[in-house]
Amino acid sequence: MSTPIDKVQRIQDQVHDLIERYRLTLGELEEKATDVAALHQELTLERKKVAGLRSEIEQLRLLMAFNGTQAERQALQRQLNEWVREINKCLAHLNA
Repeated sequence: MSTPIDKVQRIQDQVHDLIERYRLTLGELEEKATDVAALHQELTLERKKVAGLRSEIEQLRLLMAFNGTQAERQALQRQLNEWVREINKCLAHLNA
């Protein structure tokens, strides 16, 4: 039969074990948070690169359209007209 002192000692051991597990888990959580922050930063940089590349592609399309066939120039004209409409909508919203 275990004495009350043994029971208290067992409970204290369990508490110390739980505290140690908590500290280890907290450390792992902090490491994961650091990893997430780094990955978020990397994702932001990659998105900026993608935006830059898309802009470059658009510029190349414009250059090709100016030097291209009649159909390509007409496609460029349609695209420019669409952009003008979008800009006008934005201006209308800003003035409202």
